[in-house]
Amino acid sequence: MALLVPLALIAAETISPAMTGRIVIREGCFFDTGTDKPFHPLGVNYFRIAPIRERKEGHSTFSPGSYNEEFVDRMMETLARDGLNTVHTFLSYHSGANGIVATPEPGEPSPAYLLNVIHFLRAAQAHGSRVILTWDTWMPESRAWAEMPLSNESEYGWIPEAGHDFKTNGFRLSPEPIRARANAICALLQSLKTSAPDLLPVVLAWELENEVHFNLDQDPFLSRSTAFAFGGRTFELGTDSGAQALMDAASVSWANACADAIHAIGRQGPGTWLKDQTNDMRIPARPLALLESRIDFADIHIYAGKSESESIAQHLKSDLDSVEISHLAREARRLGKPILVGESGVAARHMRRGPDWQTIPHETGVNLLREFHQALSTFSFAGVLHWHYGSPDSTAQDEHPALHLFPQYAEAIRTHR
Repeated sequence: MALLVPLALIAAETISPAMTGRIVIREGCFFDTGTDKPFHPLGVNYFRIAPIRERKEGHSTFSPGSYNEEFVDRMMETLARDGLNTVHTFLSYHSGANGIVATPEPGEPSPAYLLNVIHFLRAAQAHGSRVILTWDTWMPESRAWAEMPLSNESEYGWIPEAGHDFKTNGFRLSPEPIRARANAICALLQSLKTSAPDLLPVVLAWELENEVHFNLDQDPFLSRSTAFAFGGRTFELGTDSGAQALMDAASVSWANACADAIHAIGRQGPGTWLKDQTNDMRIPARPLALLESRIDFADIHIYAGKSESESIAQHLKSDLDSVEISHLAREARRLGKPILVGESGVAARHMRRGPDWQTIPHETGVNLLREFHQALSTFSFAGVLHWHYGSPDSTAQDEHPALHLFPQYAEAIRTHR
C-alpha cells in the first residue's frame, strides 16, 4: 500500500524581496501570488541521519553538530540549475546540544538549531526554491510544548494516557504528543517571524508528520475483540471496518487540532487487514479521511516498481488503487485540495541484473524513472518530489541513488512536466 504523508499548512504572511509572493491554494492548485501563475512543486527530499547524542542517531538536517552549510548552498544552486523548485526536509525531535531544543524544559527552539534553519531557508530563497518542513513519527522532547494546552481541547475527544499503553498509536489519541507537535510548529513559526520574517514565504508548507500510520500490534488495535470509546463514539474493534473507523476519526481529530493551533497564530486498500498477508503492522492514515479535516493538501508516497509479471504502469496502478485514487481525486477536486506526491523514485533492486548483482546500472534506472514519471503524469498530481538528493554521507551503493552523485536522474524527473 502506498503510504500517506498527510498534510501541510500553508504559512507565510510577509513578502520577501527575493520571492515576491507566497504559495497559496486556489481551485485545487498551488498558486504563486508573486508571479500570478500556478506553482508546480518539482524537487527532492533532503535528509541527513547523524549522531544526535551518545549512542543515538536521528534526523539531523539542522543539528548544530552535523549541519553542512557548504553542502546545502551547493544543493540549492544545483537544483535551480536543474529546473527543480522544492525541497522537502526533516526536523529533529531530540533535545540536547544537537537537538531542536537545548533541554527538555524550554518551549523555544535552540538558538543554534534555529540559525541553521534560517541558513537553509536563506539558501533556498537565493535560488528561488520553496521548502517543506516535516517531522518524523516521534515528538519534540519539550515538556513545555507537551504540557501547553491547545485551544478548545475538549472538542477533539482525546484519551488521556493514564491507564493506557497506546505507544505510538497514542500520538493520535492522547493530548501530550499532539500538543507537542502543534506547539513545536507554532514555536518555530514565531521564531522565524521574530528573527527572519522575510523567509516565511520560502516555507511552502509545515507538514505534521512523515508517513503517518497506526500500528496493529499495539493497543487499542491489539485487543481486536473490544469496543473503544473515542470522541463521543464507540468503535467495535473486532471488525476491520470498526478499526478503520476509529483510525479515520483519530486521524481527523489529530489533524484538526494541529491545524487549528497553527492557523490560530495568523497564518489493496483500507480496511482489509484480516485478508492481507504482510509482516508490516503499520496501517497508513487514510487519505480520504484526512481530506475531510482542516488540512490544506494531501501528500502520498509512490515509488517506481516492476516485476516479471507487472510493468511499471501496472505497479503504479496497484499503488494508486490502494489509496482509493479515483475516489480520492474526486474528493480532492470537490474540496479544492491538491494532492502532492511527496516521495517518488526508483530503488536499486529494480535495476540490478545478474550475473553481476552488485553493480547498479544507472542507465536502466534513468529509463525506469522516466517511464514511471510519464505514467505518473497522466494522473494530474499537483507536484512530485524525488527521493532523494542525498547528503554528505551518501555513497554510490545506497539503495536509492543520491541525485547529487548521479545527476542524470534529474533529466528523468523533469519528464514529469
